[in-house]
Amino acid sequence: MLNNYYISDNENCPTGDRLYKISPLVQMLNRKFQYIFNPKEKVCIDETMVPFRGRLSFLQYVPGKRHKYGVKLFKLCVDGGYTYSIKIYGGGGSVKTSDKPLATRVVMELMERLLNTGRTVYTDNFYTSVGLAHELNNFQTHLVGTLRQNRKLNPKVLKRGEMKIQKSNT
Repeated sequence: MLNNYYISDNENCPTGDRLYKISPLVQMLNRKFQYIFNPKEKVCIDETMVPFRGRLSFLQYVPGKRHKYGVKLFKLCVDGGYTYSIKIYGGGGSVKTSDKPLATRVVMELMERLLNTGRTVYTDNFYTSVGLAHELNNFQTHLVGTLRQNRKLNPKVLKRGEMKIQKSNT
């Protein structure tokens, strides 16, 4: 019986989207996560690895992680560790919807419902960039994170050992 049970239509699969079969499930989970809990002012974005050794087109190998093989998730978490939103990483060959860097796309998608509310996002150096800070600032959202020294489009005025704090009036 399970051999004939399908959740998604294989005839209408979008080209290049490795996650099309589970996208409805992920969207439903995010709606439920967001319905149950309204986060406070501080939120955090990070990635995690769900261990998996089977066959998947979007299986990731990350040698630095405790679980080297698995499904990579980007998560928006709040105080107490509650997961407010998730995004599954489909790999380098998945559909690219804009010319923005992956980290910026991830943060903007996870923060979509929380923009324009004066929240502060905490990120690690994978996500933090000057471009992301400007983009979040346009939506009255603050960014706190460590900035990689070799990140593209970093201002030349920032040098190692110096700290510059800027605050916008908007």
